[in-house]
Amino acid sequence: MSCSGVGRNWPWASGGSSILAEYGTLHLEFMHLSKLSGRPVFSEKVMNIRKVLNRLDKPQGLYPNYLNPNSAQWGQHHVSVGGLGDSFYEYLLKAWLMSDKTDEEGKKLYFDALQAIESNLIRKSRGGLMYIAEWKGGLLEHKMGHLTCFAGGMLALGADGAPGDQTGQQMELAAEIARTCHESYIHTVCFLLYKMNTVPWRSENGRSFTCQLGTGAIKLFQ
Repeated sequence: MSCSGVGRNWPWASGGSSILAEYGTLHLEFMHLSKLSGRPVFSEKVMNIRKVLNRLDKPQGLYPNYLNPNSAQWGQHHVSVGGLGDSFYEYLLKAWLMSDKTDEEGKKLYFDALQAIESNLIRKSRGGLMYIAEWKGGLLEHKMGHLTCFAGGMLALGADGAPGDQTGQQMELAAEIARTCHESYIHTVCFLLYKMNTVPWRSENGRSFTCQLGTGAIKLFQ
């Protein structure tokens, strides 16, 4: 939002769409602002985001990274738990936790999204490394970006609130994702690129991981 009062999105975003991670960030920050200021108007604004997201059809239960703020329809069907999507999932969980676990709607949105991620995106390489793939137009892209590594901590943070008897399973999944990231960093020069918002490793047909460095690639695991 500029000082002119006119909202503008990134020109490269799909069809003038807003980014899912931004919705998640504003959602948490405005709710907290209402709590600090005693003015509910801020949380009321962002709660409208939930209403829109709840009524939208979601492909395979997944949230695409782009949502058009004018039409309230998804843009390009690209799903990523890393860049463009990360904060949305993390802040749904934290909204529930920051409410002293009274925000049941936020909790449900988080665990429903997590179930879709587990069903559609979680994969394991032949070398036994768990990763969270991306999804484009119904097809999996077997790659996991650096920003996806926060998911290990997110899963662990929410494990105690997991429905049914899934706490142990959530902790195991958190540990596996963290292990993949740890192994990727310590075995390659890619750990030097930890500040870059790029895709440093990818899995080819679940067989191996490679680290992309400019025009070259270094194989990590077989």
